[in-house]
Amino acid sequence: MKVSSPSQILQFAGPVSREPGPGAGGLTLVGSLGAPPVPAQLSLIGARPPAPPLPRRLTGVTVELTAPGAILLRTDAGEWRIACATWQLHQDAGAVFQAAIPPRPTPWARRLGWRVLLSLAATAPGRALLSRLAKKSNSP
Repeated sequence: MKVSSPSQILQFAGPVSREPGPGAGGLTLVGSLGAPPVPAQLSLIGARPPAPPLPRRLTGVTVELTAPGAILLRTDAGEWRIACATWQLHQDAGAVFQAAIPPRPTPWARRLGWRVLLSLAATAPGRALLSRLAKKSNSP
């Protein structure tokens, strides 16, 4: 999600935790975005620490870019104006990546081989046969 023009809004779903950094004055918000929830973190880099300080746990978090370098953070606990030089939004792309590249089907010969091996291992005579074959392959 790109947030570059004024009045764009980013809304977190569920609880959000505040972490210090990056940098001395930066802060990072860690939570989930969208439906279904996708893990995400928003780092505000070069930010001056907001006054009053943010609580460690936040709910109902909405981030609005009001002007370049000016962010309005709204939560159930209050509202903070934060000045930052830049920001970074990181989202988990694993689900999208896995959906775009379907798994390769298993070749029929491999499926048949495993089916025979597991069927042998399920019976006492089959286990004895597999044990003898394993001993033969390990002997010099």
